[in-house]
Amino acid sequence: MKQAILFAALICAAYFAKAQTPTPREIPTPRPRPTPAQRPMPTTPTATPTASPGVIETYKVVNGMNIRAIVYNVDDGQRHRVAIVIHGGSFSTGGMETDVAQDVSQYGFVGVAIEYRLAPPHTEMNTPAHPFPGQNDIHDGGYYPEQTDDVRDAIVHYRNDPRSNGQVVVIGGSAGGSHALYLAATGTPGYDMPDLAVMLSCGVSNLADPNQYALDCIEGETCPHDAVTNYLHIPDSAPLPPTGSDLLLAQNASPTHWLHVGMCPFWSMCSSRDSLGIPTSTGYNIYSYLPDNTPAVLENGENGIVPTALAIGLRESTARVPEADSFKSTIVGVSVHAHSFDYWDQVKGEVIPWISAFIPP
Repeated sequence: MKQAILFAALICAAYFAKAQTPTPREIPTPRPRPTPAQRPMPTTPTATPTASPGVIETYKVVNGMNIRAIVYNVDDGQRHRVAIVIHGGSFSTGGMETDVAQDVSQYGFVGVAIEYRLAPPHTEMNTPAHPFPGQNDIHDGGYYPEQTDDVRDAIVHYRNDPRSNGQVVVIGGSAGGSHALYLAATGTPGYDMPDLAVMLSCGVSNLADPNQYALDCIEGETCPHDAVTNYLHIPDSAPLPPTGSDLLLAQNASPTHWLHVGMCPFWSMCSSRDSLGIPTSTGYNIYSYLPDNTPAVLENGENGIVPTALAIGLRESTARVPEADSFKSTIVGVSVHAHSFDYWDQVKGEVIPWISAFIPP
């Protein structure tokens, strides 16, 4: 009997020992890590076969004077990125740059060609060229900061337009390029700072630059320091730069004075045969040219856009898409004198994909 009990106990012990021995877990085969998706490189969007007609609108009223824009929009029921085109004209002349605004509208943008108040003689903004009342009727000088205030208000207005997806890029030529860079540097992201900025032959980027005041005026051509001092409403002290309160005003009106890390990506360019003062403004030590295609003077760009941007910590980019805390810089090769929107057709094949690309945070 004792032997039977002992035998049963041994069987039970063996059973429980087997039950408590863990079964080895099968080691799973590691899942391969996914390959990061490559961001597609931008391609030029396909243009619509027929350009949309422009509509004249008022984006701002000053003392009863309508500040207007011509808007080109593909009426497809969708919201689109806005491209505001800012004309040039030495801060004192010029009208809405409709050709470029209509052009970009064919690539999925709401194209907006704006006017803005001008410094004297502001003929295009006076009655009768401008609908009554004009600048002459309301006795408006159009001096700094009125012009950049108008551009700022255009950005805010069209960012909140029901046709807009909330994104705004600016394309400025000559003096309009100076205004574009000024808002890119001084604006608040998501409000009055454009999301991207393109400047073709930025008029004057540093309004206190001694190298601009040292340039000799050429009869029949825009004189940079004359245009600047007229815009600022101060005496022209050339060949010396302004001093005292005039210097402070010139510095505060200078886009380069406000460049900073965290501003929107921008693309600055000039042609290889651009107008007097433009290489100095953009930051290149190259010759400027006269409209008859003869060299004017070898310019000094040490205080221009490119050196200043690098000095304050922005990175020069060669990417085909915008990158945060960076800028692009290009000298556009031309065979004859070309300024501002003169070379738009030559560069738009690269510019339109860049302003159409993803906007970096």
